[in-house]
Amino acid sequence: MFLKNLTVIFFISLLSSVSLSQSEYFSHIPVYEMEKLQHIKSREYINSDYRGDSNINVSYYRLELGITYQPDFLTGKVTVGFSANILGLNEIFFDLSNNLTVDSIKLNNVKIPFSHVMDKIFISVSGLIAGEYSDAVIYYRGIPVATGFGSFIFGAHNNNKSPSIWTLSEPFGASDWFPCKNSPSDKADSSDVIVTCSEALTAVSNGTLVSEINNGDGTKTYAWHNSYTITVYVISLAISDYAQYNGYFRYSENDSMPVVNYIYPENLEGLKSQLDKTNSMLEYFSEKFGEYPFIREKYGHAEFGRIAGMEHQTISSMGIFNDNIMAHELAHQWFGDKITCRSWEHIWLNEGFATYGEALYNEFAFGKTGYDEFIKYRMSDSKRAVGSVYVQDVNSISQIFSGNRSYAKGCVILHMLRGVTGDSLFFKILKSYSMDTAFAYKTAVTEDFQNVAETISGHDLDYFFSQWIYGENFPRYNADWVTEEISPSHYKVTFNLLQDQNTAPQFFTMPVSILFNLQNKDTTVTVFNNSVYQTFNFIFDSEPYNFKLDPDNYILKEVRGENIIPVTFELGQNFPNPFNPKTTITYKLGKPSNVNITLYDITGKKIRTLVNEFQREGNYNSEYSFTDLSSGVYFYKFTATDNAGSKSYFDETKRMVLLK
Repeated sequence: MFLKNLTVIFFISLLSSVSLSQSEYFSHIPVYEMEKLQHIKSREYINSDYRGDSNINVSYYRLELGITYQPDFLTGKVTVGFSANILGLNEIFFDLSNNLTVDSIKLNNVKIPFSHVMDKIFISVSGLIAGEYSDAVIYYRGIPVATGFGSFIFGAHNNNKSPSIWTLSEPFGASDWFPCKNSPSDKADSSDVIVTCSEALTAVSNGTLVSEINNGDGTKTYAWHNSYTITVYVISLAISDYAQYNGYFRYSENDSMPVVNYIYPENLEGLKSQLDKTNSMLEYFSEKFGEYPFIREKYGHAEFGRIAGMEHQTISSMGIFNDNIMAHELAHQWFGDKITCRSWEHIWLNEGFATYGEALYNEFAFGKTGYDEFIKYRMSDSKRAVGSVYVQDVNSISQIFSGNRSYAKGCVILHMLRGVTGDSLFFKILKSYSMDTAFAYKTAVTEDFQNVAETISGHDLDYFFSQWIYGENFPRYNADWVTEEISPSHYKVTFNLLQDQNTAPQFFTMPVSILFNLQNKDTTVTVFNNSVYQTFNFIFDSEPYNFKLDPDNYILKEVRGENIIPVTFELGQNFPNPFNPKTTITYKLGKPSNVNITLYDITGKKIRTLVNEFQREGNYNSEYSFTDLSSGVYFYKFTATDNAGSKSYFDETKRMVLLK
């Protein structure tokens, strides 16, 4: 889903209809920014971990709706097919707003008593057999009162000259306009939406248009049938004086699927070139995710009255058209509609995946540069995320649909997984997850996707999902390095990686790539960073002069210590050598250190300490006089340690000759 919370008030009147200039303007705004709160009626805190009546399983919805515009009114007959999950039920309930009036209910063709309170219809039942199909037919009427993102709207377009009636039920708005079990986890096996409205209007819904009947009384009846499983919040309705712009997606040599677009007439001509991109998106995503999930029916767009997008199954509702929003809503057909998050805590499986769909389309359309640029901005947004990607407060719509967390960081997590597994395995993971019969046309939680990722990659990824889905924040790395010439053609690098302490987890475990710039080439090494402080040693055949941590930007992070001249320690040969009685010792400190230089004779006996003090980094040379010593071979040992003396930076011994 894609909604925009406009921060400049005067834009509101300008955005009442879609134009090319608006599409261009919004093409640079993240999809999730368009999915921020624009409540018609504030209902921010609700019981969003609500599961509906857990004693029943819904298998079918049939909505027969009569809708008039000015006066605005809805008359409904809704059939809910269901089965009891347990024996001995004496009451079941469906969700329906108390703003609507229920006239009567039939259960298995028998009229029965009911009560309609607290936005629920309670129905007395007896004799229901567990697992056996029953149906409840509910007759009701009224004017829906929109909640959330605008669940049912009697609106207008074309400067308020033409009707635009539309729905957007995510997350809890379905029960504002039809009786249902208002839970994402209980997907119906199929659905029908049959709408009677003015003959001047076109009614659009999920699935295939079965019939269009002119009733001869100024009205038409449109019958839409969906033959796939469907979660309640993507059952949709859009009614207006649409112009159609249709085509076909040819998915094999002999087979094609309708691609339909229902567009406000005043906008159609300007949108055709953008709409024409739908087929290339379908082809690309089918390659990456598997066959389009609803290939027997259709895909398309129905324009509606919100600067937004919503992934209604087979027919995305769109208030703005650009590459990102179109890719986002299309990706949702796999991730959100085909596989639905089982509960709102796992909404990243919908929104993070759809946002990553945008990243992939940018890669397809604009190459690696387009992908990298998109990820760079999502990483910037992710750093502002508060709390875990797993939604802790599911009583808040704004927490569920947090742009920085559920969308941006969810997207970045997939990008990081791609970095961990490599491209080949990553895309195999995505396609396998989409096509896994355990989740396809059903629901999933994070652990389901993790299991697929582990099976395909052959690696235990618990560390990855535990910290990135259930943890908070991101690693802040502090890097420093020391180089040492150990021979004329070999250099030792001691690379230290320290993480700032985090809350949960205390530190992040990740494979980390380090690009070293050497005098004769560049080379990349990968280490597995699994503690708050680690030291890694490398030997190179050319002198290193710089490094970059995570050069391909696969990790959400901050880094301190890059682009600093490598820390170098060096002990020079004394000069002159041989000497009598004076000689100079030179050395280089790459960082502040406790320095000790001690003189030993040829037997290893300590003669004296020449230096024993804390010194700043830099170059040093000191002249020493040894008039009291006899001729012979001596050794001077140089050590540099940290201030506490517990960590050695450098240790080397050289030979000198006193010749009197």
